[in-house]
Amino acid sequence: MTASLWLAAALACAQLNPPVESTPTNPEREVPKTAEEAPPPRPATSKIVAVTVYRGQALVTREVSVPEGKGTVELVVTPLPFRTIDDSLFAEGADGVRVLATRLQTRFVKEDAREDVRAKQEALAKLEDDADRLQKEAAAKGQDLEFLKKLEGFTSSALTGLTEKGRLASEEVVGLSKFVMETRGEKTKAEIDFQQKLKVIAQAIALRKRQLAETPLGMTRTVRDAVIVAQKTRAGAGVVRLGYLVGSADWKPQYRLRGAADNAPVRLEYLAAVVQQTGEDWPNVAVTLSTAQPSLDAAPPDLLPLKMADSAATDPGPSEANDERSRKIVAELAKPLDMRFPKETPLEDVLKYIKTATTGPAFPEGVPIYLDPIGLSEAEKTTTSPVSIDLAQVPLRTSLNLLLGQIGMAYQIRDGVLKITSQESADQPPDGYAVGRGDFMAGMAGMGRADSETAPEADPALGGAKLNQVAAGEQAEELRVADEPVKDSAPAPAEKGGPGVSFSIAGRLDVPSRRDPQLLEVARAELPAEYYAKAVPVLTPSVYRLAKLTNKADFVLLPGEATVYVGSDFVGRMRLPLVAAGEPFIAGFGVDPQLQVSRRLLQKSRAVQGGNQILTYEFRIGLRNYRPGPVKVQVWDRLPRPQGEAVAVNLVKTSTDLSTDGLYQRTARMDNLLRWDVDVPAGTVGDKTMYLNYDFRLEYARDLPQPRFDSGGLKEAPIGGGAMGGMGGGLRSVRPLGD
Repeated sequence: MTASLWLAAALACAQLNPPVESTPTNPEREVPKTAEEAPPPRPATSKIVAVTVYRGQALVTREVSVPEGKGTVELVVTPLPFRTIDDSLFAEGADGVRVLATRLQTRFVKEDAREDVRAKQEALAKLEDDADRLQKEAAAKGQDLEFLKKLEGFTSSALTGLTEKGRLASEEVVGLSKFVMETRGEKTKAEIDFQQKLKVIAQAIALRKRQLAETPLGMTRTVRDAVIVAQKTRAGAGVVRLGYLVGSADWKPQYRLRGAADNAPVRLEYLAAVVQQTGEDWPNVAVTLSTAQPSLDAAPPDLLPLKMADSAATDPGPSEANDERSRKIVAELAKPLDMRFPKETPLEDVLKYIKTATTGPAFPEGVPIYLDPIGLSEAEKTTTSPVSIDLAQVPLRTSLNLLLGQIGMAYQIRDGVLKITSQESADQPPDGYAVGRGDFMAGMAGMGRADSETAPEADPALGGAKLNQVAAGEQAEELRVADEPVKDSAPAPAEKGGPGVSFSIAGRLDVPSRRDPQLLEVARAELPAEYYAKAVPVLTPSVYRLAKLTNKADFVLLPGEATVYVGSDFVGRMRLPLVAAGEPFIAGFGVDPQLQVSRRLLQKSRAVQGGNQILTYEFRIGLRNYRPGPVKVQVWDRLPRPQGEAVAVNLVKTSTDLSTDGLYQRTARMDNLLRWDVDVPAGTVGDKTMYLNYDFRLEYARDLPQPRFDSGGLKEAPIGGGAMGGMGGGLRSVRPLGD
């Protein structure tokens, strides 16, 4: 019987260590490649020499080498970036080389043409193979443990029988028990190691998939080539310049303002944040930045009739695109979809869910979604910004609007892509983006929709149908008559476009294709500055240091964000407006702790005169200057501004005259805003504090209810107190005057 126990142990060893077969881990990956792919063309030698970056596009210029010899030659430039815009290719020859034709051709390939994408795919495939192998080995180890449990049960029953018969051999029993326990420990440890390795590989697979998902255009198996047919009249080698427009390239201006002493000029550093995801790197190129809008049209668009349609025949929904692929995206967004994200979830995970949920015949890989990095930067968000939504069977467009609105973003549909961008960018529809309207004026916005089918845009004689569509929507807004009377005048129309300016960046630069913007220095300038201070005590006890700057540079300052420094210290950010050359503008340089301001209500009274009630108020504003010299200060306050003629508000007297600045008198003064321009001498502290007093009167009919407004303000700080001593009053609740 002892022999039978050892025989069972031997069988267990054989079961726990089965022979390993040398079979491939993933047979599908071992299938040899067939020769179904056409051989790639022999490419001509070329290099990128210059790039002009516009808003949303870029013009790339390549120099293509032409081999020696006379006659006609065909040059193939491959691969072109996947964001190349159709019909944008053009080529021009040099001395002895004449370009006869230029065209764009597309080839299908088995693997992604981009080396970095192929490397990521190969790394992902290897990780998946490793995970598959470990899972199978872990399954085999699990079977070993199950067999070991059976062996343990068999041993226990066998020992019980031997004990009953009085034939128990203690040494054999101890040896078999030790074998079972040691084997169980080894197998358990091996299983734990396998699980840890699987966890590490799973994390690596998730990272690789995320990197592939962030790749512009995802994975594609098409290659674009430029084919140039040229004629040579000289035997020597030559050069042809090839140009083409690409999308997914953009730039926006940024600035640094560095101030110093009161009489020193301010140094302006003009920067540009360039981001390009065209799919090709731009190494050692000359970069030009432009605000112009590149157009392939040499002639102006034709003006089409503005037709009206009956409201009953108007489609009330939005028409967000005109091409077939974009219309399919609109149809997908109209379908109901469960959006179950009750907890905060990263935006990118929600978008991946949407992409997976919209998989179908129209979009085998889901709706194409492009997350605009410029839009993320404008909204100050990232791909991991949290959103939450918990809705069932609601149209996807509704859910998408709700969750994007949580982070100040929106979406656009254009050229067959669902673009996630900032609300600021979404409010500026590009060419070809039309929005239908659901009221009786919708017929005007819909002009050209019926005609667009009979007036193909490909015909240059008719061109501009999309521009007519967008203009029709704007005219419909102009011609709309509201059901209720308009109380205030309509706001001035927003200025369309802006000045077309361009900047050439000094030197040659490397601009890789990536998601992150690259900061380039455009220019520097020294701007003369007139420093002064501004105090608004009704809002804050802080006094701010400002400077009136004049743009003495020979270029325009475009609207953009500016970071402000005093010396090497960062003080804050501001939005710089459009500033022409020679135009003055105001820049802020943070809080000046050496200046203090306070505001106090001294007294108020109420009286009845004739049939009117009269409320009189007296305020005092205190200014303290701890700086060694005098300071020019603008002090601002406000009076109530009545909305009608039932209430009269009058400034009775001031201890110091209001500002005589012409612009102030024509604008802010008309809104009952008060401004004093005063020179605060040095040493105005303690009992030498400088004061401004003013009285105003509010008068209305005694039978009218008391006017209401937000009362309160900043109380005066104690003499010699700190800069924040005036915060004691705070803002009180809305209450009737005179209480």
